[in-house]
Amino acid sequence: MKKLNLLYLTMLWIFVFTACTEDKVDIYHSNRDNIYFYFENPENNRILFSFADTTLDVVEVTLYLPVKISGNRIPKMRSFHLEVVDSLTTAQSGLHYTPLSDTYTMEADSGTFLLPVTLRNTDEIMMDSTLMLSLRLIDSEDFSTKFPHLIAANIIFSSRLEEPDWWKFWMSELGLYSRAKHYLFLVSSGTKALHNPSAPDGFMLTPKALYHISEYKAFLNNPFTWTENHPEYALDKQADNNYRFYLKTTPEKNYLLKWESSVGKYYFVDENGENILY
Repeated sequence: MKKLNLLYLTMLWIFVFTACTEDKVDIYHSNRDNIYFYFENPENNRILFSFADTTLDVVEVTLYLPVKISGNRIPKMRSFHLEVVDSLTTAQSGLHYTPLSDTYTMEADSGTFLLPVTLRNTDEIMMDSTLMLSLRLIDSEDFSTKFPHLIAANIIFSSRLEEPDWWKFWMSELGLYSRAKHYLFLVSSGTKALHNPSAPDGFMLTPKALYHISEYKAFLNNPFTWTENHPEYALDKQADNNYRFYLKTTPEKNYLLKWESSVGKYYFVDENGENILY
């Protein structure tokens, strides 16, 4: 055993000595450090966002995309360039997102920059359509972009509501699903979701669910009084004596309140042209 140990140590000493006498290998060859978008899953350069997952009065939200350096951190500020890929982008600058700069500055001794991208929730088209903002890092005097699969970021966003799982449990109270019904429920009921009554102890939450539904129905029955008590919303009378209901911060996103002379009542109208009954 001692022999084996001595032989091992001798061979290790020869290896270290030989390695030290060889020329030093420079493992970093680029004249400029590289920059790239950092994603937890490098195979997926998409960011998905829905304003429907936020409160209804959120007009804009800022996402922060990590931009990282592959290379050295140095004690001076450096700049990198960014462009919007027009051929892939369906969102409009200034309407759906705040205009972006073409140059950003990485702080000295830093390896990461959080790129702010502010999305806007003011266009009614976002209730029916999904938009994309496609970004790409490009070379600058300070940085290269040698990782083509990591220099693009696609932000996919909308304010489109989708039928939640819980709606089917309460269809006898709420009727067939429509996005307009869903929106008005969220506005007026005081909750974002109802429970599954067949779940364990679900019966205990039924009175609470029925309370939220009653609040929604009271709103449908008399949106005028409700709006007086919620001044952040408006009901504007139109030339045809119908009304448009909307959140004052997003007047472009509005819902028709139509007079039905046959029954002498006002009804909200959904995206399918159907009256929303209560």
